[in-house]
Amino acid sequence: MSKIAIVGFGGAGYCAAREIRQHDRISSIDVYSDTNVGPYNPMLTTYYVKGAIPYEALFPFGNLDEIEKELDLNFHADCPVTGLIPEKKELCFADGSKRSFDQILFSTGASAIMPPIPGIDLPGVIKMRTVQDAVHLKKILAEGTVKTALVIGASWVGIKVIEDLVENGVTSTLVDGAKWMFYVAAFEETALRVQKDLEAKGVKVSCGQMLSQIQQEADGRLTAVMQNGCRFTADLVAVCIGMRMNVGFLKDSGLKIGRGIQVDCHMCSNYEGIYAAGDCAEAVDIQAGMHRNIAIWYNARTQGQVAGANMAGALMEFDANVLVNLAHYLDYDFISIGDVAVCRPEDRVYEYEDDRYYIRAVRSDTEIKCINMIGSAESNGLFKSTFIKSIKNPNVGVDVKTACCMRNRGFPDEFIDFLGGITID
Repeated sequence: MSKIAIVGFGGAGYCAAREIRQHDRISSIDVYSDTNVGPYNPMLTTYYVKGAIPYEALFPFGNLDEIEKELDLNFHADCPVTGLIPEKKELCFADGSKRSFDQILFSTGASAIMPPIPGIDLPGVIKMRTVQDAVHLKKILAEGTVKTALVIGASWVGIKVIEDLVENGVTSTLVDGAKWMFYVAAFEETALRVQKDLEAKGVKVSCGQMLSQIQQEADGRLTAVMQNGCRFTADLVAVCIGMRMNVGFLKDSGLKIGRGIQVDCHMCSNYEGIYAAGDCAEAVDIQAGMHRNIAIWYNARTQGQVAGANMAGALMEFDANVLVNLAHYLDYDFISIGDVAVCRPEDRVYEYEDDRYYIRAVRSDTEIKCINMIGSAESNGLFKSTFIKSIKNPNVGVDVKTACCMRNRGFPDEFIDFLGGITID
């Protein structure tokens, strides 16, 4: 009987435990968490805030008691791991104790970044990542005292907080330090279109604004002071500038760490028997051929499943790691597939717009590099799959079934040709 440890218990940790139990009902599984709540989906927190889902729906796998019984886990609540001795597969704890295991998975996720600036701890300055963050914001909005708000960071979380505010009747402003919205995912042309559409919904947008400090006014309102001297005053300030992988406690462990723990296609680290999955991990981006943290819910769950299978001795690989950024907010859909940063002036550009879709895509002579689309929510999975297939086999175009599906959904033949044309299987 093996002794297995799972450190952190979000979507990746849960899926790993479930997959282990598919193959192994005997080994012990100890789960260590720095909270006392079960696995939840961080991307659902803003849906809870706006009342689209009840509190229980934040926990898609059920409550913690049910999970413990179903998967026969030993759950250690409020028990953070403080270190690792990888040669011994030994976890270190805050009380100085150590415990060794046969296999270890780190699935510690990520935390919202709160920059170390003056005023960041003032009342009325919030973040959004955890269940507790969501409960806090929902309570504030229910009190009805927030009339104006400033969201700092046009991130995938920031835009969802904007949605919560707007739907609660709060006059909102969105600022970001980059040159345009969704800077790491959107072409400038796409971003300007997104900004125009957002402003049409009553949200003010100001890019190129780097936060310097937050001050409290005499009337209790908050003023965000930017490095260029611009000032934005509101009742509430939400800081949504990105995520930091929860791997700081492992920095001296010997694990290979970039932004997250670097793993192979089996989710194994540079030490045999020690795995990582989810938002704390860096798998190989199959487009770039390098380790990259792509923190989306699908990846977390799939990586957890792959890690769990391999920990249980069932060979499984994760080979679909590509940059995908998507946002659905205020009845608006945006998705980016691929890496906008690798696009070059000499690349070919395809642009299309009708009353349903906006598309901007870039490719070289040999490969699709990046696709931006607005309004394509029902087809996002289809295009992600097509993009992944194009990377694995650049000489193969779109299969007939997929092409027919694209046509039926109103995508033009010229776009299908741009993606590589139709392949007869």
